[in-house]
Amino acid sequence: MVHARDALARVRRRVADAREQAPRLRVPYVLAPLHGRMRLLLLRRLRALGVRDGQRYVSELRADGIQRQVDAAVAEYCELLPANAPGPGGINPAAGALLYALVRGVRPEVIVETGTASGISSTYILAALARNGAGRLVSIDLPFVQTGGEELLSPVVPGSAIDANDSSPLPPGKEPGWAIPLDLRDRWELHLGDARYLLSTVLNDVGEIDVFFHDSLHTRDHMLFEFETAWPSVRDGGVLAADDIFQRHHDALPAFARSVGRRFTTFTSLGFVKK
Repeated sequence: MVHARDALARVRRRVADAREQAPRLRVPYVLAPLHGRMRLLLLRRLRALGVRDGQRYVSELRADGIQRQVDAAVAEYCELLPANAPGPGGINPAAGALLYALVRGVRPEVIVETGTASGISSTYILAALARNGAGRLVSIDLPFVQTGGEELLSPVVPGSAIDANDSSPLPPGKEPGWAIPLDLRDRWELHLGDARYLLSTVLNDVGEIDVFFHDSLHTRDHMLFEFETAWPSVRDGGVLAADDIFQRHHDALPAFARSVGRRFTTFTSLGFVKK
């Protein structure tokens, strides 16, 4: 009975918090915690994104031990930094399973990602590329290292700065993407710097891309900048994805989808627009 009351209280708090969200994201925000427990919904989202064999891909993710490696990296991160430090970035296991299966099913030649941090999301992507036996991940990251208290961040790129609330800091002595297993790094290319200055250049260099994944600064202006910059490079049938779509309560994802005449969909903290 106590557990039922606690669960009901959590639902009521989330419904109240939903009022802060952009109107078209209020219902997805309320339902997001349930997504990780709903395998059928995960498979339905994958089908909507063009992936028909999602069940097999999700099963192989655990069979290959990728989730164990991610869990070990998260545990190490928590040991290296104080309890009040921000998390290692990346995505939860359910979202990671969807991202992995998406890459397996789409079989992309090129993925561009912004916001690597410790490399949790990148690990799911690179594991899927390795299974595919083709494709590469090109990442842009503006990393900071936790050097002391909660707000003491040291830039890896000289001259850069960030609000502590906007960073997923690296533990002292760790490099961007440190959590990515060594045997997955041969398909990975990392560019250090601000996506505002690097994204256009990277996209021009790689040409057409199959998937764009935003996981950097989650302000409305920055997300819209990345979406609008990357969209022309995404091939027809490709996918634009974003993490932490609820973090700042704004409408960047639905606003962008409306501007390009496409529908958006969500799963846990992720949002997607298929071209």
